[in-house]
Formats: sequence, C-alpha cells, structure tokens
Amino acid sequence: MSAIALIVWLTVLVAPPMAATERDIPYVPGGGADQRLDLHVPAAKGFPTVVFIHGGSLQESGERRASPIYAAVCDPFVAAGIGCATIDYRLAPSNPWPAMPNDAAAAIKWVKDNIAARGGDPSRLFVFGHSSGCHLAAILGANPKYLAAVGLVPGDLAGIIAMGCILAPLEDVTSRLTMEQLRERWPKSSDVRTFASLDERLDSDPSRFIGPHMPPTIVVVAEAERFFPSILEQGAKFVRRLLEMKRPADVIIVPGRHITSIQNIGAAGDPTFAAIRKFIAQPAAAGEGSR
Repeated sequence: MSAIALIVWLTVLVAPPMAATERDIPYVPGGGADQRLDLHVPAAKGFPTVVFIHGGSLQESGERRASPIYAAVCDPFVAAGIGCATIDYRLAPSNPWPAMPNDAAAAIKWVKDNIAARGGDPSRLFVFGHSSGCHLAAILGANPKYLAAVGLVPGDLAGIIAMGCILAPLEDVTSRLTMEQLRERWPKSSDVRTFASLDERLDSDPSRFIGPHMPPTIVVVAEAERFFPSILEQGAKFVRRLLEMKRPADVIIVPGRHITSIQNIGAAGDPTFAAIRKFIAQPAAAGEGSR
C-alpha cells in the first residue's frame, strides 16, 4: 500500500461520523406519496430518535411535513445529538381513520427496524406529535391496536410527547348521550368526514385507553391555548390518571401560542425544546415530584 493510500485509509478509519439526511423514504412497501418520511441522524452513536407527526386536522387540506411551520422541526434535535424522522401519512376525506394511526405505526416500525444501522438506539424511540399529530401520538401510546398491527406494543416506545391537542375529545358527548343515541346521531355528525364509523371514532379517543401499558408521557401546552379549547384541563386529567397508575407523566406549559410554540422550537434557548430534551434524557423521571 502506498503512503498516500495508507493516509486515505487511516483518515476514513478514524474520521468521525457525519450528520446525514435521507429524504422521501417509503415506510410502507409500495405505499403512496403520503407514506414517506425524512430521516435526520446526528454525528453520534447510540442516539435516541424522535418520530415527529405533523398536525393539520387529519385533513388533506391541512399541513404536511414540509409545511413552513414543520419543515425545520428536526433541526434542533439533530444539533443536540438526537435522531429525528418527520413523517407524512394518508389523510381524510380520501383516507378516513384509521389510515392515519396505521400509517404512523408503520413509520414507527420502519424507524425502529432501521435506526440501528444508522447508529441509533432502537430502544430509545420517542413519538412526538403536534396538534392533530399530538392526537395520533397519544392514541398510539394509549390504544394498543394500532401498533399491534405492525408487531409492536406501546412498551416498545421510550416515550410520548403530546403537544397541543385535547386528549379526551369525546368526553362531553359521551357523558350526555348513550351509545344508542350516539349511533342514531352519527350520520349527521361532522366527524363522518374523518372517521369511517362511530366505533372508529371511539377507538380514536386516547382518554378511553389510559392504562399501565402506556410509555412515559408528557403533555405540552402553550400558554395561550390552556383554556380554549380545554387542552390544559384534559391534559391534567390524562396525566393524573397515569400518575395514579404509577406511570411517568407530566404536564408542561410553554410560552407562545398553538403555532408559535412549535415554530420557535429551533430558537436558541427555546423552553419547549429544553423541556422535550430533558424528557428524552430521562423519561422515567417525568412527573417524579408528583408520584
């Protein structure tokens, strides 16, 4: 081996890993254009990874992973040595529920199966959702049926980060109406645009499935969205029930509004990102002072 070749070989051998981005990865074999993810990995080994689920009301008219409010959401994670996958998924009305949680579960499965080959730790996989993505993150942690379809259980997740959504969307109506009345009124419900049936709508409510099977969870609430809708009230109930079951959980209030709280996540010293990073570092410590 020549001296030059030896130097090149040694440089490759000792060179530190580089941060990398892979775009438009199909996470479902033969899947459509909406069943894609972008994966960003840091220049590190054994890193945790966040799977980010965008909001947009579960509607085709809403946001995507490349929308301005979400396009840079992975940047602070990678800079902090955390892997980040941001996903798209099928949306209503063309694809009613459960297309959304089924796709999110499939994306999580893909990341879990493939992150080790890219230097990550598959046992440290967190699901982070904002707005309707928050709803999806919470239901994946609460209702085991969606992860079960891809051979996973909620315990395969290191944690859930649910930011900016109500967690008991049916609490009011189910407290006033019987199941018979709900079924009678279902055809006239606005939910028929998103959900294939009343049973699918019931299965989508995270509060109906809270249990000791759930991974550590934090509910992130922006100051301006504490009361209308009742994100803080429902989030506090959700967390309290988890704490009663001795599960790590906490409510975290951050500055800003529904949109600005996620848009500013990459700003230097952003408290939202600081809280999420702390949770990723020690998920079992969530709500420790309350247990």
